[in-house]
Amino acid sequence: MPPRARARGRGAASGRGRRRAPARAAVSKDKGKEEEDKGEEKRTATADAAEPAALWAEEWSVDAVRRVLAERIVGSGYARASVQALERAQYLERYLWPHFGGAGAEDAVVVSVLLMVNEKLQQRLPAWAVVASDAARFAQLFGAASALMARAMDGAAVDGVDPISARVIVTQFLVGCFGSLETAAVREAAMPLASLAIWHHVGAGALVERELQRVPQLRKLWRRTARRCQAPSAERDFVPALVRDLARCQFALADSAGARAYAAKALELLLDLMAQLPTRRYVALLLEDAHLVALCRRSAWFRDCRRFRDLVGRLRASVRAQVAHVTGRPLSDADARDAHHRALAALQLAAFRLFPRALEDVAVSSVARLGDPDVLRASLGALGRDDLRRLGAEVGVGHRALLDVGAADFVEPDGSGYGRDFLLDAFAERYARWPTVAEQVRAVSPYPTEQLLLGDALADADALERQPQSVADADGAVHISYPVLGAPKLGLQFLTLHDYLARSFELLRLETAHGIRDDVEDAVRRLQPRPAENDGSGVCFAGWARMALPMRSFDVTDVQPPSIGDKAPARVRADVCVDLRDYAEAVRRAWLDEVRPRDVLILCAVQAPPSDSGGQQQQQQQQQQALQCVRHVRGCEVECLLDEDGRPLDGGGNSAGSVIRLRVALDRHQYHADSQAAGGGGGGGDGTAAAAVYGALNVVVRRRAQESNFKAVLETVRDLMVAPAVLPEWLAATFLGYGDPAAAAALPAEPAPPPPGRVWFGDTFVSEAHLRASLAPRRVELGPGGFAPPCVAEFPADADDAPVRVTSEPPPSLGPAELAPPRANRIEFTPAQVRAIHSAARPGLTLIVGPPGSGKTDVAVQIVANLYRAHPRQTILLVTHSNQALNQLFEKIIALDIEPRHLLRLGHGEDALDADESYSRAGRVDSFLARREALLHDVRALARSIDVDVDVDTCENARFFFIVHVRMRWLAFRKAVLDGDAAAEGPDPAAVRARFPFARFFAERLGRPLFADDDSDSDPAATAEGCFRWLERVFDELAEIQPFELLRSSAERANYLLASQARIVAMTCTHAALRRADLLRLGFRYDTVVMEEAAQVLDVETLIPLTLQRTRADAGRALKRVVLIGDHNQLPPVVRSSGLRAAAVNMEQSLFARLVRLGVPYIELNRQARARPGIADLYRFRYRELGDLAPHVHTGPFAGPNPGLAHEFQFVHVGEFRGRGETEPSRHFVQNLGEAEYVVAVFQYLRLLGCPGERIALLTTYNGQKALIQDVLDRRCGWLPYFGRPMAVATVDQFQGQQCDFVLLSLVRTRAVGHVRDLRRLTVALSRARLGLYVFGCRQLFEHCFELREPLARLLANGDRLALCPDERFDGETTTMTSCCLPAGPSSSRNVRLVSGVEEMGDIVYAKIEAHLASAEPDAKSLSGKEQPDDEAVLGDEAVSGDEAASGDEAVSDDAAQ
Repeated sequence: MPPRARARGRGAASGRGRRRAPARAAVSKDKGKEEEDKGEEKRTATADAAEPAALWAEEWSVDAVRRVLAERIVGSGYARASVQALERAQYLERYLWPHFGGAGAEDAVVVSVLLMVNEKLQQRLPAWAVVASDAARFAQLFGAASALMARAMDGAAVDGVDPISARVIVTQFLVGCFGSLETAAVREAAMPLASLAIWHHVGAGALVERELQRVPQLRKLWRRTARRCQAPSAERDFVPALVRDLARCQFALADSAGARAYAAKALELLLDLMAQLPTRRYVALLLEDAHLVALCRRSAWFRDCRRFRDLVGRLRASVRAQVAHVTGRPLSDADARDAHHRALAALQLAAFRLFPRALEDVAVSSVARLGDPDVLRASLGALGRDDLRRLGAEVGVGHRALLDVGAADFVEPDGSGYGRDFLLDAFAERYARWPTVAEQVRAVSPYPTEQLLLGDALADADALERQPQSVADADGAVHISYPVLGAPKLGLQFLTLHDYLARSFELLRLETAHGIRDDVEDAVRRLQPRPAENDGSGVCFAGWARMALPMRSFDVTDVQPPSIGDKAPARVRADVCVDLRDYAEAVRRAWLDEVRPRDVLILCAVQAPPSDSGGQQQQQQQQQQALQCVRHVRGCEVECLLDEDGRPLDGGGNSAGSVIRLRVALDRHQYHADSQAAGGGGGGGDGTAAAAVYGALNVVVRRRAQESNFKAVLETVRDLMVAPAVLPEWLAATFLGYGDPAAAAALPAEPAPPPPGRVWFGDTFVSEAHLRASLAPRRVELGPGGFAPPCVAEFPADADDAPVRVTSEPPPSLGPAELAPPRANRIEFTPAQVRAIHSAARPGLTLIVGPPGSGKTDVAVQIVANLYRAHPRQTILLVTHSNQALNQLFEKIIALDIEPRHLLRLGHGEDALDADESYSRAGRVDSFLARREALLHDVRALARSIDVDVDVDTCENARFFFIVHVRMRWLAFRKAVLDGDAAAEGPDPAAVRARFPFARFFAERLGRPLFADDDSDSDPAATAEGCFRWLERVFDELAEIQPFELLRSSAERANYLLASQARIVAMTCTHAALRRADLLRLGFRYDTVVMEEAAQVLDVETLIPLTLQRTRADAGRALKRVVLIGDHNQLPPVVRSSGLRAAAVNMEQSLFARLVRLGVPYIELNRQARARPGIADLYRFRYRELGDLAPHVHTGPFAGPNPGLAHEFQFVHVGEFRGRGETEPSRHFVQNLGEAEYVVAVFQYLRLLGCPGERIALLTTYNGQKALIQDVLDRRCGWLPYFGRPMAVATVDQFQGQQCDFVLLSLVRTRAVGHVRDLRRLTVALSRARLGLYVFGCRQLFEHCFELREPLARLLANGDRLALCPDERFDGETTTMTSCCLPAGPSSSRNVRLVSGVEEMGDIVYAKIEAHLASAEPDAKSLSGKEQPDDEAVLGDEAVSGDEAASGDEAVSDDAAQ
């Protein structure tokens, strides 16, 4: 049977009714509405907001707040929907915060404010813009929250909520605060909680003394805080009280689900404090003294609750991180081992001094032996409780208990502290050996396993979206609960580069595993495993899948012995044999053509499902059933494809063969682990020890090419973890988030003057006036020759008085042999763009924020051109996120005056490059060889012109010819004519013309005499010198080509080209990860990285292009400049796992956005030339001072109105259509038929007015609506070829980076605003249109959204009914049209018709279709008269079933699919 097509939303069922007459484009008015579906609940935004909106009309009342808290939040069981309804109704902005009473506020008010702030933070909304704009008021809120938390931890009653819920709410608020320390008000309020003063709660004085000895500078500050800590302090006591409360809850409230939720959130807060150096600095010692990890490991929660156990494990790893607590100095593996050995040596000395006989074994044992917790515990077991306490006091292992007497059996009844058994645990935990970074990295495989795919980590992430916001105790008490995922977070700051890479690696593995699990589940479900008939323990497959094949056999063929010092095999190979005999030719060709070396395959061991699992299952149950059939999962990398006899398949393979062998490389560390787990003793041998795993593999799954890159990225990150310093010193601190944010910046933030230095501007300036305007207010002093590109500016040290001296440094003339003049810049860059170009020319970090239409690409091209000309011996690495953007940038660079031999485009996207030549490695090698032949031809012509009979057939011969014949003749000519006795008066022109030895050659080349017969050639000596420079360039170029003669293989030539010849190398971030190992092996070097789309690249994927070269001790680090160009106000990188997005781990964070948040100075381009000023006003508020580039936005197509449309932009209200608004046939697959019909009708209307379809884009915010619009387009427009197709039907996310003249945007939602509340997505949506933007949505819903209030107010200024001018027409079908047919007279005389809704729009379009057909030619009439479905049939089934829709959006919770 054919493969199942990807399901799409359908706007119409396949009705039987047909008619020859043209169908209406949108439904006309019906005399009666269809009966509303009984299963569809009618919930609108008006109903949701009705009760809160009524509250705003009342005067402020604390009782009203208590009532809302009791009835709508606590009374609903902390239902997320109730909290979200209050937040959407602006409960915080319009009622709570304006009346917040400060430090003396009532508990109910404080709790309500915190609940609303927490909800905003969960939804990634700008909460701090509301409550932290006033630092004093926020400090009062923070103080009130801290006081409420302190009372709740003491067990006091809290007005409105129970003490446990109060603690959860405040802790969640603190998590948000410590994750937003870049906000000044938040930082000032929160940082005192983690100050040095908390060390006064450290019971073991030896610990404090140890840190003071390590950092002597702290001792003075410590004494000062000691004098101030006599009185109680809420700030000083908060974190120690939180640690005590966390410890007590585990034992005193062990049966409370609410307490467990609070403990998880408290652990998350402590992890956040330990993850940032400014807060970790003093908190780490407090946790070490409290033995919190040892306490948690003794609780019942640690034994019974896996999530709690994971969080404790992360806290333990954080305490043991290889970084100095106070100074933040990263510790290498050797440093960490030395520190551990010193601690054990101090323990041995104390044991020998205090208990020489009892602890003799401890004193004489090796530190490696004592690092084993069991050994140390047994050795210290000879001591009693008091002796252990005495030893602990000596080395800093305190015995003061955090728990009350009787709370646990390991607390002494006399109240003196912990008992002997717990102290032994504390010693073992303190001195246990922790794996080094290299050991941790070595154990991690980049491939997924069944433990990861089918384990709890992914299940927890998936469950976060559906996790209820409350938990209930056994007695029925309900407490609030916030989601916590046992995964690392990406914050603003990181402890070390390894810490950064380790967090990124784990999150990348989870994100990758999410996609692989879905692919495996889909493959297994399609394969339909069944018990084999002849073998009850076997399995057969009743179905088939395009992306998965059952294996005919799997054999591990090569296991190389381990290398010296290693345990894992050096290499593990296997053969995967599959039979394609029974598959269609398309499937066979897909496997033969699309599976290439280095592709990643997923190997699965699939078993038959349980016998009782038949029957109809829901989607989630089917997924669980399919995954239950999977026993093992391993990954591999393809090395080559072989036929059945073991012969390599060339290219796409031999289609006649039915059996192919895929020779693959397995992960050697995973194979070793499998061997060990299966009882094998080592990494060598024939692999039989792992037969339990590898012998059961029976299905191979392939993925799309763009989805198989995960291994390269993960391996690159893993390699970087153990690599030496991979970042230059000038960038490392800023990258990790420490020190002065401006320290690495190439230019300081304005208005600070630029540092002194010489800057090459090249042809950036097009005129003297442009030069002076660009550098204003600085004075400009021109050099002797006046203004003439290329320009070099000398910025003085005295910025106040001295002018900027600008001189011209033109390249030496090449005489008349330079046939084509150099291509110069013609763009008059704005001052902000010039500042960006200036910054990129200097060493350091440059951040360029480019709003929509501000010329980011042109700036990037000019930066590359200037660096290329200013630094002839340096290499530029050009990087983007997508192949499309890279090709657009590279094509503009090709058009510059840059030697083609210095350009190189790496990656598969080079095939789509619009260029006459090939810029791939193979193409560049061929061009070098072709260039060699052309140059040698010129050299042979030169030899003939000077009557030298020599065979110049190689570059080496050409070099000898130049030295012996060419240069010698030039030197003789120079000596005799140019430098003779008359040189002081200038050379004799006649002598130059007569004696220039190469005049004949150049005359033949130019087709005319080199020197004119008369005196029109005013300076023949300069002409002669220019001609010789041209000859020198020819021979220099041949010298560069000479290695291509010596290197014989294509691979060697391509590698040499990359390593030594290319000066502008372009690749995507993904290709950088794929080829990093190869680039390091080749010794690739570069000096500058220019990255476009930097705000759309994951943080760690931005790092990889910065690390493609090895550091050299003799030459220092070669990386001198990093230029990141992007827009953090638009959409971030895509994270497909909805669980990771819901967990707020910040995986979608880009390095660009993080650096901006850290305060690194950036340059914002401030003039846009894309859209009409009115449209730009809709998103202008997102930028500092975004203006319009005049006169561009007032001329050409921007000069007149939009034909047929009364307004340039408008919000069009779309009410319920046939009793329905939004529908959701499957999870996250949201559709709105009324809006789909409306936007398609407007598209038809514009086409009927003559607007080309290429100038219209139909955008939406959900994939479900995109599919529905496509189907409505097919139904409404497919019958008449005149309509054609729009430029795009896409989601907002997919259309980022593109633009269109007219955009019709469908917002879809009618119940909740949805993710368009994300201002970044809103910015993208509003900035795609150039001439006209028309937004279709529910006014009552979006108008009252706090985040959208500014752009919605502007959109609604033109009314909410679509205003048409149906009498107007476009001029023609050309996309370059600049004028339109409008009625005579002023614009106020336009005939405007207001459309009441989709039905009336249908009438308008229907009438225009009738008129169009009536005026069409006969052949057009016959062409248009195709059978069409009735309106009723078209609208009979507006959405696909949930099963069909699932495959459309199952991987995303919004329109993040790119």
